[in-house]
Amino acid sequence: MARAEVHSGICGYEVEVEVTSLDHKHVKVELQTTCDMCLAMNPDLARLQVKGRGHQVLLSMTDSAVYQSASQHIRHPGCVVPAAIIKAIEVEIGVALPEDVTIKLKK
Repeated sequence: MARAEVHSGICGYEVEVEVTSLDHKHVKVELQTTCDMCLAMNPDLARLQVKGRGHQVLLSMTDSAVYQSASQHIRHPGCVVPAAIIKAIEVEIGVALPEDVTIKLKK
């Protein structure tokens, strides 16, 4: 299982992303949070094909099932949770190593 912890910033929500391989082509993503918008994504992410013909995830943002779900449920376009989901999926399926990602904002 791969995990990502997201501290979303000013909204105050924290999201734990858990990605579990179901078989050699599919993963399950579960979001644990108090953010209702992110929680609404869970049914869409319960079984995603990540490999082979018809895969749903590692595509352009407009074609990725993760970003399609986010566009339906998350009202804030600056939300970093969809990117965290993709990163955790990449780690779980072995196409990326687990390395922290940081965004620092200043004014």
